[in-house]
Order: sequence, then C-alpha cells, then structure tokens
Amino acid sequence: MPNRLDLFDRLLQTAIDCGYETHSILSFWQLLEAGRRLSGKKYLILRHDVDTDAATACRMWELERKRDVLSSFYFRLSTLSPSLMKEMHASGVEASYHYEEVATVSKHKGLTTVDDVYHELARMREMFRLNLFRLREQTDLPMLSAASHGDFTNRKLGIPNTVILADNAFRNEVDIKVEAYDQALMSHVTSRHSDKAYPVFWAPDDPLSAFRRGEKVVHILTHPRQWHAAPSVNLSDDLSRAWEGARYCLKAARRSRNLDGVPLN
Repeated sequence: MPNRLDLFDRLLQTAIDCGYETHSILSFWQLLEAGRRLSGKKYLILRHDVDTDAATACRMWELERKRDVLSSFYFRLSTLSPSLMKEMHASGVEASYHYEEVATVSKHKGLTTVDDVYHELARMREMFRLNLFRLREQTDLPMLSAASHGDFTNRKLGIPNTVILADNAFRNEVDIKVEAYDQALMSHVTSRHSDKAYPVFWAPDDPLSAFRRGEKVVHILTHPRQWHAAPSVNLSDDLSRAWEGARYCLKAARRSRNLDGVPLN
C-alpha cells in the first residue's frame, strides 16, 4: 500500500474550500448541547480511531494542525501515547479513549453468547471505569467523549462495546458527555463515511462527493493504518489478533464443554 497522506491532505483542503467548519466529536456535541441551530453552515466531524500506528496518527494530526482543522483521535490501550495526546489537546484537537472492555473480558473468559456478556457487564463497566480514570490521570486530559472499538469478538457475539455506556447513571458517574455512536449525535449527520482497506478505500463512497453535493453535516471516520504503510506495526497487530482469536476459540470451546457438564482437564 502506498503512502496516501497527500490524499488526506487534499481531502482536508477540499473541505475547507467547500466552506466546511471542522469539529471533533465533542465540539460538535457541545454545539448541539448549547442549542445552537445548524442552519446557515456546513459542518465536518472528523474522527480518527488509532487502532494501530500512533506515528501515522501524529502525521495526520500535523497535516490538520497546518490547516487549523479540529478532529477527534481515539486511542486504544495498546496505542496509547500520552505525550502525543497532550500535544493534540493543547492544539485544540480532542484526544480520548477508544475502549473495548466488552471484547477484552469476552476473550479472557471465552464468552459465547449475549447473555454471557450481560452477566459480566458490571465487571466490564468497572474495568472501563478503572481504565478511563487511570488514563485521565496519566495524560491529565478531560476525556469527555469515548468511541467504541470494533473487535472480532463483538462481531461474533453480535454485541458492541457501546453497551458499557448505555446506562446514563454510569455514564454520568464516569463523566462521559457523549459516545461517538450516540444516536442523539449521529441523527444530525447527513452523510457518513468510513475509510476501508485497498482496493475499496471508502464506504459507502468517497466523502469528496459529499462535499461537492454540499451535504449539511459530514462525518468522516479514518484509521491511520489505511493511509500509510507501516508493515512492522501492522504485522505485529495482525499476529496479535490471530493469537487472541486462537486463544478465544480455545477458551470458548472449554467453556462450552464445562457448561455441558464435561469437566475441564
């Protein structure tokens, strides 16, 4: 895969040329919370999920900084970069948590059903709380929004990590103002786009077409690994996922045997 950061830079410039006001997830939510009417302007909500390759995330942020573009960067525990996140925050960009505690506990315990997940939900929420508070302390950042990571375990079980923040009392307790997939936020988006791997690149289509149509509120989700070749970083992540998948399948099989009354060896 070639370096595509020049295309990302052009995407930013096209949005600016087309008159879009750029926002992070949190800043756009704050507009809505303030009761601001969205008429008369066009908005671009730019979100980056740093699943791997924080170095490329840094390069994307540097391109945005040159153009005074606001966005959100969500970091997993495995991609956490406190110094980079602090720099991003100081520039006005949002840096926060890309959480996955449902998947983490499910893989650790070999959960195989949605009922299993709900049985462990209190544990998952407590893990989320501990991780979030530790990250806030470690980075000295407010982290008032969060974005769910999509793991293979979530797809297999048919339940997203967002169930952790589905309880308003818990959300208030951990001081999360908005989750990136909240319907109250996404209902205002008129055109939604996510980057994909070669050879598709975008789903459902290239956001440039949305800019040209003059869509009112455009939401773009990117992942750094789709924009710059980082073979060693991506290979490490792919091997880690393969290992996690193998361990999960083994634990799920052992759990199933145990529930069927067959003692574990």
